[in-house]
Amino acid sequence: MILTNSATFLLQEKDWALLRHFTKTEKWGDWRKVHRKLAFVLDAMRQYAGRPVILHNVYDSDGHSDGSYHYDGMAADWDIPGLPVIDQFIIACRFGFGGIGIYPHWNSPGIHTDIRPLANEFTPESRWLHDRDGKYIPLTWSNILKECQK
Repeated sequence: MILTNSATFLLQEKDWALLRHFTKTEKWGDWRKVHRKLAFVLDAMRQYAGRPVILHNVYDSDGHSDGSYHYDGMAADWDIPGLPVIDQFIIACRFGFGGIGIYPHWNSPGIHTDIRPLANEFTPESRWLHDRDGKYIPLTWSNILKECQK
C-alpha cells in the first residue's frame, strides 16, 4: 500500500476517541494533516513503553530538509523522558517504522520516526544518527557508541 494524503488516511475527529495516550493539544502541528497510521502506531508504541512519549514535532510545513516526511504528516520527532536514547531506538524498531533517526544531542535526546513505505526501510538512508556536529551519519554500532555515550 502506498500512503497518500487522501483524507481517508488522515486523522479525523472521531479518531481521538480511539487514541488512548495522546490528545489533540500535543505538538501534532495541524493534526488534521497527520496520517492515521502514524498516530495509531505512536499510540501502540506508547502503550508498549509504559511511559509518556513526548511529541516535539509531527506535521510541519517548513523547517525540515527537502522531502521531509513531516511535510506529509508521516513523521514524528519524540522522546521518552528518563529512558536512554538507545532504548528509545530499540522500542521504535519494534513498531515497523520505515525511517528511524537517533538524535542523542537534542535537549531531550530523542528519536525521529516516519512511516515511509516499508519497501525502503532497509536502504541506508532509512536509519541514521545526527552527530554532535549536526551531520547525518550512517547508523552503525560504532557511530551509536561514539555519539550516545555520556
